[in-house]
Amino acid sequence: MTKAMEVKKPVRLSLARQVLNAMETMIRSGEWQVGDRIPAEPELARAFSVSHNTIREALQSLIHMGMLEARPGDGTYVMASDRFAVAVSNRLRETDLPQLLEARLALEKEIARLAAIKRTDEDLERLALALSDCRSKIRPGIEDDMLFHAAVATATHNSVLAELYQVILNHVRQNLENLLVEKQYDAHAMLLHEHLLSAIRNHDADSAESIIVKIVDFDTQSISLID
Repeated sequence: MTKAMEVKKPVRLSLARQVLNAMETMIRSGEWQVGDRIPAEPELARAFSVSHNTIREALQSLIHMGMLEARPGDGTYVMASDRFAVAVSNRLRETDLPQLLEARLALEKEIARLAAIKRTDEDLERLALALSDCRSKIRPGIEDDMLFHAAVATATHNSVLAELYQVILNHVRQNLENLLVEKQYDAHAMLLHEHLLSAIRNHDADSAESIIVKIVDFDTQSISLID
């Protein structure tokens, strides 16, 4: 006898789930980037042509996942690019600072090498602009420094490395911002960053790796001095 084929009926997604999926796609595609404040509920309700309750349900699900964060009196912000980033972020919350710095160093060494090998002229322009912002301290805390390092990761043209590094950067900022804000932009730190940019510009992978080791070591020593 022929065994009867089991067929699962398609599940009709609720409106809230459809909106959630659409928002998640916007985050993954970069339309809403990590750190962005997303539109307010009334604007989202108009954009998706659904009720405020539907928008609220979708937002609460994304907040519960860790992809969004609601800040009372301010708005809702993108915290992670996808569920993989959320999973890594949750794991890093359980990691002590020395292990976090070791993971950062291991990843940054490979990122620096790949950036030196694969960078484009457009990457160099972004890096030069990011370094200029570091010198001028355009943004609060150590955000300009973090954006420079994120630009180095982008120059690898490896989306997995860049996304993973962004998650680690967020945790470095959360753990180290108060400790490094006074040290991160001094003359020695800026000189190391300039040398890193030069190595990447010259396609010198060995020098880029050597310099990133010095930068992370500088951060570690600065933490020790402050503590």
